[in-house]
Amino acid sequence: MPLPQRTASLTRITNETKIQISLSLDGGVLPPYEATEHFPAPEDPKEAEAAKQGIVPPKDAHHATQFTATQQITVSTGIGFLDHMLHALAKHSGMSLAIRAKGDLYIDDHHTTEDTFLALGAAFTKALGARQSIARFGRGDAPLDEALSWAVIDISSRPWAVINLGFRREKIGELSTEMITHGLQSFAQEAGVTLHVCCIYGDNDHHRAESAFKALAVAIRTACTRRVAGEVGAGDIVSTKGVL
Repeated sequence: MPLPQRTASLTRITNETKIQISLSLDGGVLPPYEATEHFPAPEDPKEAEAAKQGIVPPKDAHHATQFTATQQITVSTGIGFLDHMLHALAKHSGMSLAIRAKGDLYIDDHHTTEDTFLALGAAFTKALGARQSIARFGRGDAPLDEALSWAVIDISSRPWAVINLGFRREKIGELSTEMITHGLQSFAQEAGVTLHVCCIYGDNDHHRAESAFKALAVAIRTACTRRVAGEVGAGDIVSTKGVL
């Protein structure tokens, strides 16, 4: 019997940003976005009905939208490089992920990036549910051409992040490199995970960032793996304390 799909759909509204996320840690079909006045339903009745049943790729979908038989991804934050990184994170972690955001980008990229990662962390926690039967720890290593990164995650309920990516540029596209670090810290905070991510070397900051997100994706996929009946740890909280 297949395990139930771990999914979440949530809305985060602040004075600066309006963000919606639909997430499945196990890939597959995504649940629909929550109804909200900030993202009105499509005017076309057929499209509106489809949106009630699940995530529908936007008509103006760009490169960060990829729907396959096993995975649904569509990310639109208004910051192209952020979309690119979240697309990579979802793809290589095996998650299905939909994000749409309206942020105060006329100020800068800070609030939109921070709140997107906070919302992603909250969705991760909600989808994960009781922290039992999971591997808990995960490590990932990923190269991108000349760049190489590693990431380690502990689904511990102890938020902590050490991020060392060694960027040389102020921005990659329209995303401030400092916000990549802060975004990952924000995700760790809201997801309740201990996170260490490091780019060991690389000449190109785009490559450094992308290899780091891919490494994190591999780590998340490993840590979220569930132990099924008959395996050691199935049904258990993986902690000597008996609680996470």
